[in-house]
Amino acid sequence: MDIKSILLPEQETFKERKNVVKKILKAGSKVMNEMGFARSKMKDIAKEAGVTEPTIYQYFKGKEDLLFSIVESQVEDSLLYLYEQIQGITGAYNILRKVLWAYLRYNDTNRDYISLVLLECRANRNFYQSNTYKLFRRYSGLVLCIIQEGISEGVFRSDINPPLVRDIILGVLDFEAYTVLVIREIKEAAPDFEHLMRLLDPILLQPLNVVDDKVEKRQAIIKAALRLFVEKGFAGATISDIAGFAGVSDSAIYECFKNKEDILLSIPEDRFARHLCQLEEIFNVKNKSRKLRRFIRDHFRLYLDDHNFLIIYLLMIQLNRRFTKSRAFNSWRSYIKVFEELVQEGMDEGSFSAECNIRVFRNLFLGAFTHMSLRWFIVSEHEKVDKFKEISGLTDLLLDSVEVKK
Repeated sequence: MDIKSILLPEQETFKERKNVVKKILKAGSKVMNEMGFARSKMKDIAKEAGVTEPTIYQYFKGKEDLLFSIVESQVEDSLLYLYEQIQGITGAYNILRKVLWAYLRYNDTNRDYISLVLLECRANRNFYQSNTYKLFRRYSGLVLCIIQEGISEGVFRSDINPPLVRDIILGVLDFEAYTVLVIREIKEAAPDFEHLMRLLDPILLQPLNVVDDKVEKRQAIIKAALRLFVEKGFAGATISDIAGFAGVSDSAIYECFKNKEDILLSIPEDRFARHLCQLEEIFNVKNKSRKLRRFIRDHFRLYLDDHNFLIIYLLMIQLNRRFTKSRAFNSWRSYIKVFEELVQEGMDEGSFSAECNIRVFRNLFLGAFTHMSLRWFIVSEHEKVDKFKEISGLTDLLLDSVEVKK
């Protein structure tokens, strides 16, 4: 008997068990939403799942355990959904807006789940001692963390009580869902999002003049650092140099940044995030080849618009190990993901070769960009080069490498 023949039966058994549990959870959700928890019977759930009643008890202690397990499986799914929604977004206020909109949207599209949470779990005292509730509290931790980060950034008011504001936010989200499911005043909660933010903004945000002052100060510091890092190098530019050039005190810099490296890594953060938001407007075309051409040209424009930024990015940021652990890298990765998804779309519709390795093609593009930029601005900076002609030539060659010839 070989190893595979020993393992295979157990693998099949695991898959079968997983499928049985999945069917029971789905059936339980349906029956409990239709009948209510109290009136639901295990025999009805077993019939809906296509299993025997004793089979359910092999996996769940009882009806309450099944209820909590149904919700737990959905909580994990919703947390993953929220995590995906906030990728590439920077700034506590922007993240909070996205989380609240995504939460409302998820509840609108998963009504059986939120119905069991609000109408069954929240009314059950045992729920608050369950493992499901511990997982559910990650929502609470997420919102609290965002509020505290916003205070640290100077964007949210420093005089607010974070746990109190967290309860306000989570409470209104619950009652938005309650309004849809029980009172039925509205069909969906997501359209209420902007109305909700108009109420939350005065609770959360610093007075406008305070925010503007700090934002302007931060931008002045970044602009000064950008110039000084190019002129003196990262090691040569001191905090005092940057403060003097920005027209602020040394202590003002530490109000906005942790240290000099934090300033360096903040330089690309806003730029990548802002550019990511602009891509939707850039790609207002259906043809995948034209979209890819636009992306390549716009990528060069992103850097060529500010030579100092390009030099700092190439020499101090791109290959910096700490960059890959920074928030700026998350924005960069989300930006590059747009490129990868664009190539995949072209492959799916047959415009690009099905044999194209997206990762290698991405590296082909980024590598060419890096070496062209180094030649233009560092290695042979005094040579006259028709940059737009070279960008056009590169674009043609990259498209030649992936387009299906017709």
